[in-house]
Amino acid sequence: MRRQIALTSAIGLLIVTLVAGTTGGLLIGGIAGYWYGRQNAPAQSTAALSATDAASTRQADVSTETKDTIVKRVNPAVVTIENQQKGRDGSEQTASMGSGFIIDNQGHIVTNDHVVDGADALVVVLLDGTKATATLVGSDSFQDVAVIKMDGDVPGVVPFADSSTVHPGQSVLAIGSALGEFRNTVTDGIIGGVERSLDTGEGYLLGHLIQHDAPINPGNSGGPLLNLNGEVIGMNTAVVRGGFGQTGSEGLGFAIASNAVKSYADEIIAHGAVTHPYIGVSFRSLSPVSGSTATDTAEPVMLVDVLSGSPAASAGLVAGDQIIAVEGVTLDGEHQFLNEVYKHAPGDTIRVTVQHQDGNQDEVTITLGERPSDTT
Repeated sequence: MRRQIALTSAIGLLIVTLVAGTTGGLLIGGIAGYWYGRQNAPAQSTAALSATDAASTRQADVSTETKDTIVKRVNPAVVTIENQQKGRDGSEQTASMGSGFIIDNQGHIVTNDHVVDGADALVVVLLDGTKATATLVGSDSFQDVAVIKMDGDVPGVVPFADSSTVHPGQSVLAIGSALGEFRNTVTDGIIGGVERSLDTGEGYLLGHLIQHDAPINPGNSGGPLLNLNGEVIGMNTAVVRGGFGQTGSEGLGFAIASNAVKSYADEIIAHGAVTHPYIGVSFRSLSPVSGSTATDTAEPVMLVDVLSGSPAASAGLVAGDQIIAVEGVTLDGEHQFLNEVYKHAPGDTIRVTVQHQDGNQDEVTITLGERPSDTT
């Protein structure tokens, strides 16, 4: 089950589209609860690629190939993904479509978690229109990364670059299944910013984002953002459509940086999932607690449920308790609950500042467990 949607507040709400297309007529893509976040709050640190992985990455924004030769070389590795779900009559129907890219000769394809979420079956459509079945290897909703594995021959692969070298002003190419129908659409642009983050409205920020202005549309989710060496520097995931009282916005696409994508994909391929710490609660965000030590901009969380036998229950937390801080860091828009918890590993002991239902505050220590699938 997905985490409960948190009730949060933000100044100047933007509508951000998760760029996976839905089927039926004009494919418009689902509007989801991604809110514009602060740019300096990455969700979780990831190491740069090893020297071997980054060997082909060039620092300069210079290519020895033209854009069309890069596209010809990379395009066979970029696929369309059909998310098929059972209808009321029991038949499988394409519920949504997204993009992905093949990363090895075993047929592993990287895409967004939201592209494959809820699928009863997955079909991969290659550049030439050939279709192949695929199976889900694993996914992670926190960083919105998933890996699937296609059956049949692999038409091409695309390498990762070291995203720590990405800089504003750098030229980029994006490839993806625009609107779910226009397979392998190519657009270009420049990097507008790095280390951006978006507020999911679910108690955490989606971090490690590269902002760029290469046009992307519903259906582009999971498609690669490329440097001019034809290497993946990011995976497209969302685009801002308007807000802040304006009639619209332009050039605000977001891709998950390749170092984060590769780190998550490697762990999924090796273990079937990404290891996260586990507390064992469901929660919702609140406005500042009256009389607390939190600042006016604080966003504590209230525990809606505490699972029996969980680390939180063992620490004495109960439903109705409010967590104000984790390890001394006050929870607010830039420091959200799951981001602060996920800075730690299973087995770590963390300190949380709690306001109980009787108004008393104290500091509680919790020894983190390892998160089971789709829990907090």
